[in-house]
Amino acid sequence: MRGALSTILVLAVLGSAAVRGHHSSAAFFLLDETIVIEGVVTEFWFANPHSRIYLEVTNESGAVEEWMAEGGARNVLLRRGWTEDTISPGMELIITGNPSRDGSNSVEWGSVTSSDGAEVGP
Repeated sequence: MRGALSTILVLAVLGSAAVRGHHSSAAFFLLDETIVIEGVVTEFWFANPHSRIYLEVTNESGAVEEWMAEGGARNVLLRRGWTEDTISPGMELIITGNPSRDGSNSVEWGSVTSSDGAEVGP
């Protein structure tokens, strides 16, 4: 009996950790604001639970800043026709999305276009 209760307790704790791991966009991004960043891709993480694009963005004063754009899960992007090769280092992208709540250089992407205005992804 003790073994069964211990197993149930362990499963309950592990299950609650998984639920806490997934978060609402509103917890990290300002959903009522939109910004546009333009930069050169340094890295693309095609992963779950969120894909990420890392870019070098030149700010208004001419300094280069590292930015991170968070997007959909790999599973969702695969269903939309994306692959690991949809975005690659060196690409110049324009990303429109919601800025971070904490003021960091991060954005939740809403749209991703190439520097010539073509939508990225199938």
